[in-house]
Amino acid sequence: MPLVRARDVFGWCDRNLVDYQGEGVLHQALWDADLEEARGEHRLLKFKSGECKQSRVGWALLKNGTKARDEAARKGWHELRWNGEQWDWLRPPAAPSAAPAVPEAPVEHFAVASR
Repeated sequence: MPLVRARDVFGWCDRNLVDYQGEGVLHQALWDADLEEARGEHRLLKFKSGECKQSRVGWALLKNGTKARDEAARKGWHELRWNGEQWDWLRPPAAPSAAPAVPEAPVEHFAVASR
Protein backbone atom coordinates (compact mmCIF):
# COMPACT_ATOMS: atom_id res chain seq x y z
CA MET A 1 0.00 0.00 0.00
CA PRO A 2 1.47 3.41 -0.97
CA LEU A 3 2.15 5.95 1.74
CA VAL A 4 0.27 8.66 -0.17
CA ARG A 5 -2.35 8.25 -2.86
CA ALA A 6 -1.43 9.93 -6.14
CA ARG A 7 -4.85 11.58 -6.46
CA ASP A 8 -4.34 13.16 -3.01
CA VAL A 9 -1.00 14.58 -4.15
CA PHE A 10 -2.51 15.94 -7.37
CA GLY A 11 -5.42 17.43 -5.42
CA TRP A 12 -3.05 19.12 -2.97
CA CYS A 13 -0.99 20.51 -5.86
CA ASP A 14 -4.13 21.87 -7.54
CA ARG A 15 -5.38 23.51 -4.33
CA ASN A 16 -1.99 25.11 -3.63
CA LEU A 17 -1.28 26.15 -7.24
CA VAL A 18 1.75 23.86 -7.48
CA ASP A 19 2.55 22.71 -11.00
CA TYR A 20 3.50 19.07 -10.48
CA GLN A 21 4.49 18.71 -14.15
CA GLY A 22 7.07 21.47 -13.86
CA GLU A 23 5.89 23.61 -16.76
CA GLY A 24 3.99 26.32 -14.85
CA VAL A 25 5.20 29.84 -14.20
CA LEU A 26 4.05 30.30 -10.58
CA HIS A 27 7.59 30.10 -9.14
CA GLN A 28 9.48 29.80 -12.43
CA ALA A 29 11.86 32.67 -11.61
CA LEU A 30 12.99 30.83 -8.46
CA TRP A 31 13.43 27.51 -10.29
CA ASP A 32 15.44 29.24 -13.06
CA ALA A 33 17.60 31.01 -10.49
CA ASP A 34 18.15 27.73 -8.63
CA LEU A 35 19.44 26.07 -11.82
CA GLU A 36 21.68 29.04 -12.58
CA GLU A 37 23.00 28.99 -9.01
CA ALA A 38 24.12 25.39 -9.57
CA ARG A 39 26.01 26.56 -12.69
CA GLY A 40 27.85 29.22 -10.70
CA GLU A 41 25.67 32.25 -11.39
CA HIS A 42 24.44 34.15 -8.34
CA ARG A 43 20.72 35.05 -8.45
CA LEU A 44 19.33 33.72 -5.17
CA LEU A 45 19.40 34.72 -1.53
CA LYS A 46 18.68 32.06 1.07
CA PHE A 47 17.53 32.69 4.63
CA LYS A 48 16.90 30.32 7.55
CA SER A 49 15.00 30.80 10.77
CA GLY A 50 17.59 28.78 12.73
CA GLU A 51 20.56 26.45 12.40
CA CYS A 52 18.76 23.11 12.77
CA LYS A 53 17.47 21.02 9.85
CA GLN A 54 13.86 21.64 10.89
CA SER A 55 14.26 25.43 10.56
CA ARG A 56 12.16 27.20 7.96
CA VAL A 57 13.86 28.32 4.76
CA GLY A 58 13.15 31.45 2.74
CA TRP A 59 14.31 32.27 -0.77
CA ALA A 60 14.43 35.58 -2.62
CA LEU A 61 15.72 36.71 -5.97
CA LEU A 62 18.85 38.86 -5.76
CA LYS A 63 17.00 41.77 -7.39
CA ASN A 64 14.67 41.84 -4.34
CA GLY A 65 17.59 41.58 -1.91
CA THR A 66 17.09 44.78 0.08
CA LYS A 67 13.45 44.06 0.87
CA ALA A 68 14.16 40.38 1.55
CA ARG A 69 17.03 41.19 3.92
CA ASP A 70 14.88 43.75 5.76
CA GLU A 71 12.05 41.22 6.14
CA ALA A 72 14.46 38.48 7.26
CA ALA A 73 16.01 40.80 9.86
CA ARG A 74 12.55 41.76 11.13
CA LYS A 75 11.68 38.07 11.54
CA GLY A 76 15.04 37.22 13.13
CA TRP A 77 16.13 35.00 10.22
CA HIS A 78 19.73 34.80 9.02
CA GLU A 79 21.19 34.79 5.54
CA LEU A 80 23.20 31.95 4.05
CA ARG A 81 25.77 32.50 1.27
CA TRP A 82 26.47 30.18 -1.65
CA ASN A 83 30.23 29.49 -1.85
CA GLY A 84 30.07 27.60 -5.13
CA GLU A 85 29.60 24.23 -3.46
CA GLN A 86 27.27 24.71 -0.49
CA TRP A 87 25.32 27.29 1.48
CA ASP A 88 27.40 28.80 4.33
CA TRP A 89 25.68 30.17 7.42
CA LEU A 90 26.44 33.87 7.90
CA ARG A 91 26.74 34.85 11.51
CA PRO A 92 24.45 37.73 12.40
CA PRO A 93 26.01 41.11 13.21
CA ALA A 94 25.83 42.46 16.73
CA ALA A 95 22.22 42.87 17.81
CA PRO A 96 20.92 46.42 17.34
CA SER A 97 19.20 48.26 20.16
CA ALA A 98 15.64 47.20 20.87
CA ALA A 99 13.30 48.29 18.09
CA PRO A 100 9.57 48.77 18.51
CA ALA A 101 7.50 45.69 17.70
CA VAL A 102 6.08 45.73 14.18
CA PRO A 103 3.01 43.63 13.36
CA GLU A 104 3.64 40.90 10.79
CA ALA A 105 2.46 41.80 7.31
CA PRO A 106 2.74 39.71 4.14
CA VAL A 107 5.73 40.53 1.96
CA GLU A 108 5.53 39.47 -1.64
CA HIS A 109 9.32 39.50 -2.17
CA PHE A 110 10.07 36.80 0.42
CA ALA A 111 9.12 33.23 -0.48
CA VAL A 112 9.10 30.73 2.40
CA ALA A 113 9.42 26.99 2.03
CA SER A 114 9.12 24.44 4.81
CA ARG A 115 11.54 21.56 5.05
